[in-house]
Amino acid sequence: MTVRADGIGKKFKAFLRQEGGSSSIEFVLWMPLVVAILLLVVDSSMLFMSRTQAMRVLQDTNRLYSVGQFTGTPAERIAKAQTYALNRLHGLSPSATITTTETNRVVRTRATLETAEIAQIGFLGLMIDTEMVVAAEHRVEF
Repeated sequence: MTVRADGIGKKFKAFLRQEGGSSSIEFVLWMPLVVAILLLVVDSSMLFMSRTQAMRVLQDTNRLYSVGQFTGTPAERIAKAQTYALNRLHGLSPSATITTTETNRVVRTRATLETAEIAQIGFLGLMIDTEMVVAAEHRVEF
């Protein structure tokens, strides 16, 4: 059996014309971008969810303050409200800070949370501030 040289050449040329591996090259090139977008979505979702949870805690704190749930002098009521909110935000951001004030029969509570403690992956840390500030207010009813 003899093999002709031009038969090998035809097979080699046919091999070079095949495009079967081009899709795997495109996949390798696009995959890092898709993963980066996915990480960005996960981090931003965690920040939005945490902001909503923090807002709910502050609204609950202000509502309890406004109906007289925290008793004592005005300074004691403010301290109790801050402790209440801080205990509930501890799971989101252990280093959260709370400021509560009452002015003109309106109670205002402001929380500052560290985004590095909230974001699961930390991908957004390169692009946004390191603190998230959430505030709520409520009219005092008692």
